Amino acid sequence: PAHLTCHSFDHLYEISEDFATVYEAIAEQIMALGCRPEGVLYAVPGHPLVGESSVQRILVRAREEAQAVRLVEGLSFVEPVLSLLGIDGLDKLQLADATDLAVAHHPFLDPDRPALVGQLYGMRLASQVKLTLMNSYPDHHPVTLVQAAGNRDEATATIPLHELDRDQALD
Repeated sequence: PAHLTCHSFDHLYEISEDFATVYEAIAEQIMALGCRPEGVLYAVPGHPLVGESSVQRILVRAREEAQAVRLVEGLSFVEPVLSLLGIDGLDKLQLADATDLAVAHHPFLDPDRPALVGQLYGMRLASQVKLTLMNSYPDHHPVTLVQAAGNRDEATATIPLHELDRDQALD
């Protein structure tokens, strides 16, 4: 509609030193816009409580400032991945964020249970995650890369862990 003003936060990813700074800046701007009588709509891809740190920061700030928030649920990346791989998400599946794994010395995952690692978006991150995982998993442990789950271009590739950061189209 013509009466809506849209703002993008893409520029924050380009000028900020790290994701924490980006998410805090987004939360700051959303909270400032949310004080208007007409409120604000902040849209993210998928479910707002799956892999969206900015939403968590907004929720904390909204509680502190006694501002009302309404979450509109969407389909996260998890459900299409489960469908593509044909696995049951309640069968001891662990969820992890690649950016958290990348900074850990030892993975916080139980190697006897399946794990779904989200947000593995680039080769450098893949290299860091690989090194962390290799502290608990054997070098040849099979990992399945999933791309574009739920889209017509969805694809999987099963490779040994030690190849995680080699010539993969990670996105």
